[in-house]
Amino acid sequence: MKHSLVSRVRRFLVADSEGGALVEMAVTLPLVMIIMTGIVSFSFALYQKLQLAEAVSNAGHYLAVARGDTNPCATAISSIYAAAPGLSSGAMNISLTQNGSALPNSCTGNTLTQYSTVSVLVTYPTSLSVYGMPYSSFNLSQQITEIVQ
Repeated sequence: MKHSLVSRVRRFLVADSEGGALVEMAVTLPLVMIIMTGIVSFSFALYQKLQLAEAVSNAGHYLAVARGDTNPCATAISSIYAAAPGLSSGAMNISLTQNGSALPNSCTGNTLTQYSTVSVLVTYPTSLSVYGMPYSSFNLSQQITEIVQ
């Protein structure tokens, strides 16, 4: 009994395909894992940026109303560290200025002049990595300017 060419092709196409899903998964899983790891890495950098923004905002608002404090600059810097517990305080580069002139990290309340502008600028290094291999390194920075009351 001879089988026609059409029947042989039909049998071949509807043949048992056990293991096909395993092959598809083996091909696509590495790509999916790389994408997921990239999303997690980007989310972590975004979390750091949001934490940095909140910390700088707190310090700027504090300096705007802190003329009566004995050491408002040190208190503002401490508030930055306290508001960003997920960031390494040693890696932060903090710059305080009043009317464009640098303020020391330790200043007295009468150093802040009413109606002057104070700025807080903080930079923080971060990097994006996929499976521990660095993809990009950059500095996050956040600045706020307030008027001293």
